Amino acid sequence: MKSEDQSLKKTEIIRRKADFDRVFKKGKSIVDPFFVALFVQNGLPFSRIGVSVKRKFGRATLRNRLRRLVKEVYRTGKEDFPRGYDILFIARKDLSDLFRQREVSFFEIQRVLKRIADKIGEMPDEKDCTFPDRFLP
Repeated sequence: MKSEDQSLKKTEIIRRKADFDRVFKKGKSIVDPFFVALFVQNGLPFSRIGVSVKRKFGRATLRNRLRRLVKEVYRTGKEDFPRGYDILFIARKDLSDLFRQREVSFFEIQRVLKRIADKIGEMPDEKDCTFPDRFLP
């Protein structure tokens, strides 16, 4: 693989509030013990990712470390993720407890995110279910 293929460009990260809101409102969800993944088609030739970690997860250093790990998994394994989606990963409590104790490695997060990416690729595109409003801020 070329080094430019392995880079993570700014355009591959969800940054705008409007994009986050669109994923929350129109996205389909996949629930895993470590993450809830919301995803929606974005009409672009590449996928974009976002990571949401609540303050309850832990101190800023832990939250930022998780964000870096998720971005690194995406950067090194872009070919495993389906193209043309906005994907938002929301960390769950089970991950928080294990992450604080340093019992979760990069490879475990990589395995979980690959499994989620495979499920996204398998889901049919014709149905667009709306995510319940009770999860919106």
